[in-house]
Amino acid sequence: MQGNSVVEKVSNMKYFFLVMAGIGVLSGIWLLSPAKQPSVIINGHTLEVEVVRTPEEQARGLSGRESLAENAGMLFVYETPVTPGFWMKDMNFPIDIIWIGSDKRIVDISENIAPETFPQLFRPLAPVQYVLEVNAGWAEAHNLSMGNTAKFQVDL
Repeated sequence: MQGNSVVEKVSNMKYFFLVMAGIGVLSGIWLLSPAKQPSVIINGHTLEVEVVRTPEEQARGLSGRESLAENAGMLFVYETPVTPGFWMKDMNFPIDIIWIGSDKRIVDISENIAPETFPQLFRPLAPVQYVLEVNAGWAEAHNLSMGNTAKFQVDL
């Protein structure tokens, strides 16, 4: 009887170590998998975005950068709907600004804004909770219009 007990203990230990090894492998896969890049999808077109939430990040925006990747953008997230003013201070390339309401519908689009427009302010026609800056011409090239819905794949 005691022999069976030892065999059972060894068998249980094998299962224990097998389960622990499985948990270790799964944890390693999860830890080593690349972080998912935040993105915005509009009209079936995906943009990888940098998300800015703090007033400091929002004030800096894309200023001082030399360029923006072709299918990239910057997503400004506000806690509540606002009517922010954007300008082109220290910008080095033109952009489109896509103004998005709290319902994630486009409420306005400011297209092809050149750095030379500084200090002019650009504002949406209605309060927004999200603002998406993209390369100039992106909105037209992807047939964006007011009322289109944006899908966010990002932790808001």
